[in-house]
Amino acid sequence: MLSSTTVAFASPVAHTDNAPQWFRPSNDGRLRSSRGSSEDNDEGLSDGWIDQDLRAGGPILAHTPSVTIYYPIANSPHREIMDPRSELCRSIQTALDEANIRIKTFDFCYRRCKSFPEGDPIPTFLVDATRESIEDKWLPASQTIYKLLQNYDLTMFNVEICDDRLNLTRYPSPVPPSDPIYPLWDKVLSEILNNINCTNVLTVECFRFGHKNDLETDPTTIIVTVEQTSPFRSWRGSREKIISILDSYNLQHVGIQITWGLVHRGRDSLDRSLPDSSWQAPLQVGLSLGVYGSKYSSSTFGGWIEIKQEAESEWQKVGLTCFRCVIPILDDLEQDDKTAILETFPTGIPLGSPITKGLLKVEQPSLKDTMLVIEDIATALSRPPDSRLTAVKEVIEEDCEVSPRSRQRYEKAIAKFATLSALKSKIEDFHKPCSQCNDLLSSSLPINPRLGTTLEANMDVYSQSYAGRVRAGSGYRQFEAEGVLIQADWALIDVPESRHSENELSTYGMIDHTDFTPLQPFVGIPATSTALYKLGRSTEITRGSFSGLKSAHLNIPDGRGGIHKVPTFEYSVTSPSPYLFSDPGDSGALVFDYDSNCIGMIFAGNPISRVSYITLLPDLFNDIRTITGAFDVRIAE
Repeated sequence: MLSSTTVAFASPVAHTDNAPQWFRPSNDGRLRSSRGSSEDNDEGLSDGWIDQDLRAGGPILAHTPSVTIYYPIANSPHREIMDPRSELCRSIQTALDEANIRIKTFDFCYRRCKSFPEGDPIPTFLVDATRESIEDKWLPASQTIYKLLQNYDLTMFNVEICDDRLNLTRYPSPVPPSDPIYPLWDKVLSEILNNINCTNVLTVECFRFGHKNDLETDPTTIIVTVEQTSPFRSWRGSREKIISILDSYNLQHVGIQITWGLVHRGRDSLDRSLPDSSWQAPLQVGLSLGVYGSKYSSSTFGGWIEIKQEAESEWQKVGLTCFRCVIPILDDLEQDDKTAILETFPTGIPLGSPITKGLLKVEQPSLKDTMLVIEDIATALSRPPDSRLTAVKEVIEEDCEVSPRSRQRYEKAIAKFATLSALKSKIEDFHKPCSQCNDLLSSSLPINPRLGTTLEANMDVYSQSYAGRVRAGSGYRQFEAEGVLIQADWALIDVPESRHSENELSTYGMIDHTDFTPLQPFVGIPATSTALYKLGRSTEITRGSFSGLKSAHLNIPDGRGGIHKVPTFEYSVTSPSPYLFSDPGDSGALVFDYDSNCIGMIFAGNPISRVSYITLLPDLFNDIRTITGAFDVRIAE
């Protein structure tokens, strides 16, 4: 409620939710705050310094909630200067004591907002403290410390005094059907969308949302995620309109949180690890998938479906992922190729489109993730050997006696080195095309995606990692389902037969201590709070709960620099654990229940509300039929 990214907040009536003791409710019984201040004031200090309820400092601080990235003690460039006996350390301690600040620790570090993990970490001198009164002199103390740092030429560091209650994670859970808002949600949501200024609004949704991660005690909350635009835009008026709507339905038990955030879709640019079993011919459900030859992004291979083009035709097996996951970096393409791809965004890619001849190709695992593994193995192989093992080696080479234990340690070290070397060679060979092509692991990347338009017929030109070409795709479209619009985001992949496999759910081992059977279809809408699972490239095996209340999505990118302003209404999956149900790079993952019934596919996620958005399987198959003209679509058998 007091984070700086929460631009407007109102609690349920008579609900304090771990609020500081000085935080007093308004006349209607709701606590209100804006941008970290219980004074509900949008205005900050003009010089960049801030003085909020649970933190103070400046001149540039990471938005909260934030995470701390500490220097390793052994490698910290400030190890000596932060010795408790140093003059600077004693001066800082004196400044904090004179301000009567109840400190826990202080140190140099980097701070980064949890909501924007790709943002640059901000160098910060962090004081972890407990605030007991709003009258505590945190701002003057932080400015005093900043001047002390300047005296020691430590001008790169900002100063932050923070009470860690500010960074407590709030967890979502589905609103139960017994909640009074459940049967009214569609009406309430419609009134919100019609009465607030939706410019810069990304999502409007409703969950039980609180620190305790307890369905029974966490408050029902409407969460409005908005783009991080001008810091001077006030959202308090929108909050008051939502409160008025809630009051008109007698829903005083519902809170409101309007927060800066984002919705991630498609690929991931961050580094992730891969299991050692990643480099094998059969494609694996939930494993890394990337644009062929690209080191810049990765996503997830969902699994296998089958399409029957005509009533009497044979079923054809194709791979499934998200449309956004198969699009290369457009600025790296020749203009004609870029134009051809852009033209598919508003209409989709039907069967037989010229673009399906080889312009859009994928591989598993992605080259991006593979390069990280190769670098890690190379680092391990280049480490200097243990001096004791070197001595044992010399003794053995001289045919002298060594103890059984020393010989065993030496032989294990040799075997470990050989295993890593063999794995590195296997991985490099898996991503190496024949001599007709440039070596992917040594050439400038990404390779020209047009390569396949002239050599597609000769599969030998591709590496073993080649997973096929896009056969059809949704584009950046919206379509109608259940009387409302939802987002279309899917791509079908023609996979070489040598890489065909089954919808096995064993890529990352057992799920909930058991082996799941292969995927099968689920036709319909799951019950609220149904336990769901997914296998994904970024977060591997995760468990969540289905939410029966739809989330409204607005201002959706159209892939061409514009936005779709008409809202769509999407189902979501909440995460009950400290880990998200999905992260960037998990788009394309299929979602299933405990009985392996496939519910749908992930296409986006929201790190603010901590939920993932899914297209239900019947809706997904209906849109595939629309674009491909197929007679029928099913989960592969």
